[in-house]
Amino acid sequence: MSWALVLTAPPDQLEVMAAELFDLGALGVELQEPGMPLMPGTPELPPGRGRAIAHFASRPDPLFGGDVFEVADQDWSTAWRAHHATMRVGPRSWIHPPWEVAVTIDPGMAFGTGSHPTTSLCLERCDELLSERPGAHVLDIGTGSGVIALLAVRLGAGRVVGTENDPVALQAARENAALNGVSSVDWMLADPADVPGEFGMVIANILLNTLEELAPQIADKVAPGGRLVLSGLLAAQGDAVETAYTAHGLRPVGRKEREGWIRVELERP
Repeated sequence: MSWALVLTAPPDQLEVMAAELFDLGALGVELQEPGMPLMPGTPELPPGRGRAIAHFASRPDPLFGGDVFEVADQDWSTAWRAHHATMRVGPRSWIHPPWEVAVTIDPGMAFGTGSHPTTSLCLERCDELLSERPGAHVLDIGTGSGVIALLAVRLGAGRVVGTENDPVALQAARENAALNGVSSVDWMLADPADVPGEFGMVIANILLNTLEELAPQIADKVAPGGRLVLSGLLAAQGDAVETAYTAHGLRPVGRKEREGWIRVELERP
């Protein structure tokens, strides 16, 4: 945690006040002057007054009659990004900042635009895990439109493989890869057992009966220390799928529900 000291003063005194705050050990000082636009949620300035917000590593003395607040730690060099997100500018046009990752999907006859809760749960966890494990190898079983595999590439995964048992879906995935200018995914019309190697991340967004049937093959693809992310499941089916995979040496590490659907995550010790 860090601390913020909030002071108000006439606008012509703010610069001097900031210098004094830096002398007291402030890590940074934000000045808010009358008439300037404020971030959403920021209290209005008192009439004829400005505001100085000084950030300290430890609790400061409440000088000048200021208010002291404890604040959650964050990276101040990138915190401003929260106020700049994707923006629609026309019926077919969008602008997004470079730190946001975009994937173009024309699903055709394949499942997976990202809008269904099971797909969005898998995409969310793919993003989080690749942030924690940059360059991890990813296996997307039952890839459908290819959206999970394509996002994994965009997020810096190493080797990425997408498998299907439906040639129509696999063709849709290949076409979506072309739309995104991605050529590095290995698309395979194959069962998991036919995919060579092990993976730090295995994601399977398919129905419970298929997940149970393929449990030995899918579990075998998870590398030591790797994660298995399963969805396509109703919330009540979480226990059943966990049982199927713990029987093959994996251990549960988390679940998340959304709109009556569930994502189950396991790990290879």
